[in-house]
Amino acid sequence: MQYEFAMKPSSFGGTWYEGVVDGYYVHARVFDEPSKFGINDGRISALMIVPKKGDGLLHALVNYDRGWDRDLPPAKYRPVVEHVYACFHDHDIDWTYEERKHLKGMSF
Repeated sequence: MQYEFAMKPSSFGGTWYEGVVDGYYVHARVFDEPSKFGINDGRISALMIVPKKGDGLLHALVNYDRGWDRDLPPAKYRPVVEHVYACFHDHDIDWTYEERKHLKGMSF
C-alpha cells in the first residue's frame, strides 16, 4: 500500500499528518504518547478518510475523533485505517477491542 504524509503542527496538541493512502485522502492527529482516547488506546486520536483532498467531514468515509462516528469502519476501508495505524504503532489494531470500546461508549 502506498502512502505519503505531510506533517502540520496542531495548536491543540499532537501533530496532524495529511496525505494519500491507497488512493484515499487521510487526516490523522497523532500524539507522542498513547491515550485512552486513541484508536486501540494508541497515539491516533483523530482520523478522517475522504475520497479526495479538499473533501470535508460531509464526505468522510471513516471518521474517528476520540471515538468512531456512527459505527466502526466498513471492511472496505479497514486496510487504510490499519495502514495508517501501523505507521505510528508497532502492533496491529485489535478490532474486537475496538468493537467493545465503541459499544461501551454508545451505552448511556
